[in-house]
Amino acid sequence: MHPDVVQDKAGNCPLCKMALVPVRLESIWTCPIHPAVVEHDRGKCKICQRDLIQMTVALTWTCPGRSDVTAITPGRCPDGAAMVATRTLRPHGNHNPQHGGQFFMAPDNWHHIEGAYPQSRVFRLYLYDDYARPLPVDQIKQVRAHVVTKETFDATTHTTKEIASAPLVASNAGPYLEARVADVGSPTEMSAKVRFKDGTPEYRFDFTFAAVTTDPSPAPTSIAPKNAAVPTTAKGRTATNAATRRSNAARRAAAASTVTPTSSTFGPTITNATPATTTAPAPDPSLIQLPIPDSVPEILTQLKTRDAQVAELIAKGNFAAVFVPAFQAKDLAIALEARVASLPAAQQDAAAPAIERLVRTAWQLDAVGDLGNRQQLQAAYSTFSAAVTEVVGAFAP
Repeated sequence: MHPDVVQDKAGNCPLCKMALVPVRLESIWTCPIHPAVVEHDRGKCKICQRDLIQMTVALTWTCPGRSDVTAITPGRCPDGAAMVATRTLRPHGNHNPQHGGQFFMAPDNWHHIEGAYPQSRVFRLYLYDDYARPLPVDQIKQVRAHVVTKETFDATTHTTKEIASAPLVASNAGPYLEARVADVGSPTEMSAKVRFKDGTPEYRFDFTFAAVTTDPSPAPTSIAPKNAAVPTTAKGRTATNAATRRSNAARRAAAASTVTPTSSTFGPTITNATPATTTAPAPDPSLIQLPIPDSVPEILTQLKTRDAQVAELIAKGNFAAVFVPAFQAKDLAIALEARVASLPAAQQDAAAPAIERLVRTAWQLDAVGDLGNRQQLQAAYSTFSAAVTEVVGAFAP
């Protein structure tokens, strides 16, 4: 149900409580434009020289012509032949933007969207399925969406009022929706409100653009139709936006690859794996996994630091990176479990459930961060931060 949840031991899903099933994962690298290129290390595409992007696939061993024989470790087929390694895509395994924009997963757990700002006054929306493959044109035509560039929020009623918006319409230049928007400067914030077909809920996705986005696979230049509405304020003036937060700077390491649809329950099969030799730029140091301190006071200090980092990322609109400090906080909390027995009885009663809440809400932050809805993310963070406070309080001298 939740393929993003991957644990190193048997247990239950922290989100839906279903029993976890064994899976063997492998990281590969592929080109965002030529997915037939599949490598086992960082590098450049051999065709276009673009940086390869990373994805996680399921690795199984099968017997040719025997769809009923599948294993997660190598072995022998019934006829004695060696089993063959097979790599298949995982749902939600690709959360990399494919056109230089910002990538989110829809709350229906199937659709994915990417918002881009390819040129001044133009917002573009790409739509994908759960494997991050572009939606067919007939499904794109069913989408009803618009982009909001200015709105007000009533904290009492928890409702928003749109002041400036524009319809997103299908483009003749590519499989995406596009709209002309007001010249709001840069950086700027926009919200896409999307209904994937009639009779389904409308979902909100919040974007923060520091500047015009760059498409690694540029399509023919286009803008919205000349008769598309240009957003105006309630008084008829061109809308403006004074947002100054930076754009999304980190995405989960995963990407699409060329696939051949098969009947495999693991998803489409990936082919043509070849080692890469070129080295890509080093990762952002702020996203590197950090070691767990030895002492409780140091762990608590790190825990409070991760809490502050989550808050900062949300404030900057960097929703995609929230999972990094959230998961680091989760690991810190789990490390505290071994120390619970050394606490006085009253503190033990407070510490154990607080740790459980923190672990659960870290997963929730990860899931909500992928959805791109600022209000939902702030609500999840409020619960997470409260759990951090409870854990720190339970272990305080």
